[in-house]
Amino acid sequence: MRLAVLATSRHPLRQPWPGGQESQTALLARGLRERGHQVVLFAAAGSDPDLADELHAYPRLPPLSEVSALDPHLPEPEFLRDHAAFTAAMTQVLRDQDIDLVHNQSLHHLPLSMSPALRVPVVTTLHTPPFPWMELGVALADDRARYVCASRAAARDWTCLPRDPEIIPNGVVVPQDSPGPGGDDLVWVGRVTPEKGLDLAIAAARIAGRRLRIIGPVSDEAYADGVIRPLLGADAQLLGHLPSEQIGPVLDDSAACLVTPRWDEPFGLVAAEAMVRGTPVVAVARGGLREVVGPGGGVLVPPGDDESVATGLAAAVAQAAALDRTQVARWARRVHDVESSITRYEQFFARVLAGAA
Repeated sequence: MRLAVLATSRHPLRQPWPGGQESQTALLARGLRERGHQVVLFAAAGSDPDLADELHAYPRLPPLSEVSALDPHLPEPEFLRDHAAFTAAMTQVLRDQDIDLVHNQSLHHLPLSMSPALRVPVVTTLHTPPFPWMELGVALADDRARYVCASRAAARDWTCLPRDPEIIPNGVVVPQDSPGPGGDDLVWVGRVTPEKGLDLAIAAARIAGRRLRIIGPVSDEAYADGVIRPLLGADAQLLGHLPSEQIGPVLDDSAACLVTPRWDEPFGLVAAEAMVRGTPVVAVARGGLREVVGPGGGVLVPPGDDESVATGLAAAVAQAAALDRTQVARWARRVHDVESSITRYEQFFARVLAGAA
């Protein structure tokens, strides 16, 4: 197959990954290419060229004239940049007569709303809960359009779809070495934003009497300055935004990984990444995490108010840390291997093409 893959225009596809959407797009593109498929990748400038056979950088937003820039109804810059990026990408896809299928991982409505003009089907992976612009794209999409969700929980939110989406869980690279030895510390990995609930993790670690090591980019400066940085100290250390090869050793040396969303996670990739290394997970039972964290991989804590959640997480740490790390890794490597995810996408693409023909 010759596949056109549309990545997000907000961040380049390169290490360290800005988030799960970027890492999954990159892993799938690389995996499909390694299996002999031709991958034509549209992504932000600075993306890793080894991910695809052809890499096309989204165009930069052209400068606006002085008169245009004074328009009181001028959209925000990111909105304009996205429109420039996906209009250009879809125009190029229209011209490429050798494309067999478009895989839209962008979370932008234009690939869907322009899909009736394509001679090939569009498959869209829905990385988030629904929002108005994407629902508009779904309403305007071609009848051949198909959709993928990473969990049954995420699929239940997408009530606007004309047919049930395919459920293909996200996958992670399975390490070849033995599970790490563990340790006394806890670890938290993710974007530092309110919905990820880092302050809950800090509170839970303190109640449990354990040091917390924090990994991830600061994506919300107001939240970081106003809430998180005042909580940091010797027992809560922000290590920064690290690439995967540096995150692994921290997971290996941790007693458990805290996953503390304040929203319904469509999947919960951090939990899978921890468990394949043998590190048990203590997570709030929201969204896709209820499907990702099996009984052999960690402990789920009921959602509730901040105090009850932090207390529940702290109480579950000892139970999770007592799990056999070899068993945790064996279960997670069987369930969350990215190769399985790639195979399921291959099979789904083949079915979509057969149906379109």
